[in-house]
Amino acid sequence: MDFSSLPVNRKRFVPVSRLLAHVTHNLDFEMLAGFQGTERPVFTWDVNRPGLALSGYLDYFANDRVQILGNTEIHFMERLTAYELAARLANMFAFEVPAFVLSRNLTPQPVFLDLCNRNGVPVLRTAMSTDEVISRIILYLTQEFAPETVLHGTAVDVYGVGCLIVGKPGIGKSESALELVERGHRLIADDLVELKRRREDYLYAKTNDIVKHHMEIRGLGIIDIRAVFGVGSVRTFKRMGLVVEIEEWDESVSYDRTGLNAQHVDILGVRIPYLRIPVRPGRNISIIIEVAALNQRLKELGTDSVQELNTTIMRNNRYKSH
Repeated sequence: MDFSSLPVNRKRFVPVSRLLAHVTHNLDFEMLAGFQGTERPVFTWDVNRPGLALSGYLDYFANDRVQILGNTEIHFMERLTAYELAARLANMFAFEVPAFVLSRNLTPQPVFLDLCNRNGVPVLRTAMSTDEVISRIILYLTQEFAPETVLHGTAVDVYGVGCLIVGKPGIGKSESALELVERGHRLIADDLVELKRRREDYLYAKTNDIVKHHMEIRGLGIIDIRAVFGVGSVRTFKRMGLVVEIEEWDESVSYDRTGLNAQHVDILGVRIPYLRIPVRPGRNISIIIEVAALNQRLKELGTDSVQELNTTIMRNNRYKSH
């Protein structure tokens, strides 16, 4: 399967209203001013502390970021007269500022709130510390701006390893996943798998909000895995640690028989271990996937059974040659 041809989606911006809905639910925010500016765009996941801008230096003002106001910024503004502060803020508002966020339930000067109302710049406040507010906002915006795509396949949590099962339609992806669920593993998504990169080396699979945990089995129809097997048989997202491609057995193809030549695929810039499993009568694909997941866990813990066996054989050959 050619993973390089997958369409990649990236958000150009996130409106403040989306951020507000998230942080209000998770950070207990209140809105102090700028109610009419909730659709202002945020163009980057990073944040800015506008101390230099408040002092009058605007040459490198990162105005496209959420502006964080902590003790330092609020106390600095308190040292300015209302006229001086209004002049500094007027210069800042010559740029498009998405929003201000105040930590520790700090209260700014009335002139600050007045100018934010006039310019439609939202002002949010929370009781949390400045560091915690910054980390949570960055974490949320990083997820929002992360590249994402949709893949035709099935994602299953097998022994704690996220397994992405791909292959041609009708090859048996859903049937293999159904047997894995029956054996106690958890379904993440079937048919439409939403993939999103988090940070530089994490790829997560998420269930589609419409399809959810329904699965189509040819000859049986659509079944609700959660209703049939219980809530313990499903999960909504999981980091992917292994890609398994199922294909019809081809006698002309030389399949890997040792596992020494480990393969990887690149999905959204993340390298993930890859296995190609041929299907023919008598092969239990679900058990093979289970063993592959366990073997991958061993590798992540620093134990590569194939490499250890190869080293033992090479050492034994050298001993016999002497």
